[in-house]
Amino acid sequence: MRIQSFSRIGSKSFGSEFIYKGRYIPEKQDQTIDVIRTHLEEQLGPQLFYYDQLIKEKISIRPAEIETNSFKPVLKKQRLRTGVNIKKMQRLNLPAFRERRPNELYSGGNLAYQPEKLKALKDAGIKSVLCFVNYPDYKEDAEAAGLNFIELNSIKGAALNVFDISGDLIKELINHPESYVDDRKGVKVSALKEFIRILNGENEEMPLPLYFGCQNGTDRTFMWYQLYNILKDEPMDKPLSAEAIARLAVFRNEVEDYFRW
Repeated sequence: MRIQSFSRIGSKSFGSEFIYKGRYIPEKQDQTIDVIRTHLEEQLGPQLFYYDQLIKEKISIRPAEIETNSFKPVLKKQRLRTGVNIKKMQRLNLPAFRERRPNELYSGGNLAYQPEKLKALKDAGIKSVLCFVNYPDYKEDAEAAGLNFIELNSIKGAALNVFDISGDLIKELINHPESYVDDRKGVKVSALKEFIRILNGENEEMPLPLYFGCQNGTDRTFMWYQLYNILKDEPMDKPLSAEAIARLAVFRNEVEDYFRW
């Protein structure tokens, strides 16, 4: 942007009082700044300099008010805080806490008998809790805190239990990948697919962000999350892909090795 030369600014020499673009500029050391500011305000509008102040005073500025012939200046915008407050979550010292998918999935140990932490989960932005094991009053305390709650073995009529990752369910999927298509061929498969939908955020009764886990939030939590990662992108109206079957075979061997000890 070119500023008029000082010799053309006004009727008086630079360093004395003069008029520039209709503005009286008194004699002072920062006249150069005043000249540039006056020129920019004429081109871009005063909002360029006073936007933050106007926002604080809750004055609404329409985009048309800051448009120029050549470009729109980039102005600071107030950043809206959305999603999960991860710092609040971390301050809770949750057992084995992990952020699995930002603003969507978090895992850790169960919070049964800790209603104050359940309320803190809600305040941090969590909407739902999925527990892999059963605890008395856990559902009641979670719902009292304003959270949606479900236990693994209550999905689709109590078909699943936490040890199905080392049982016949995975073997069935490997040997009969077509069983993943028809829910009527196995209630466990149907429940597993619903588990996938819940972590995918496709169950309206269990909206994300979601906190899930077993007793300590470690071994079985990790295994179920690994199973989820294998199946999360698989179409539920088609047999499992060859890639998924291969990954399930490796998964099954690893889980069996773990529980052997």
